[in-house]
Amino acid sequence: EPKIAGLLCSAIVSDTLLFRSPTCTAVDEMAARALADIAGIDIEKYAMEMFSAGSNLKDKSDEEIFYQDFKIFDSDDITFGVAQVSAVSRRQLNSIKPELQAYLEKVLAEKGLKMVFVMLTDIFQEETELIYAGGMAKGVIEQAFGVSEENGGFMLANVVSRKKQLIPPMMQAMQS
Repeated sequence: EPKIAGLLCSAIVSDTLLFRSPTCTAVDEMAARALADIAGIDIEKYAMEMFSAGSNLKDKSDEEIFYQDFKIFDSDDITFGVAQVSAVSRRQLNSIKPELQAYLEKVLAEKGLKMVFVMLTDIFQEETELIYAGGMAKGVIEQAFGVSEENGGFMLANVVSRKKQLIPPMMQAMQS
């Protein structure tokens, strides 16, 4: 049914960031395009509308924004958390950055973590600004990515996937 095809297409578009994520496969794109045809949607236009609606953060609290996509990881005896907030423009992300930066200290205390990070991901520019809290966090980012801090965060070009692009180098930095 077109309605079901549209829902399935939405899931693939969301999960692959419209085929920009390194987790995307050729099968993902082929399936999404076939489902878009069945649903009668222009996939690029639809994705832009979907991501714009999903990145409307105006009426959400810092807590809602932070916990909409938050995961906890362990590396040896280090427990850390990583949230990801995706938007269609850097302007949207910059508007929430100061509040989220302040909120990170609260998360550290409440969750008993060593470090906490937020990926502020610009979907269409395919880049992430990584903000952080916790004593070891800055050093881990510098070692993992070889970048310097600018304006309270680290710009990571071509990084959009927590699972494939962020966590592996961070785990390696923590273990060395």
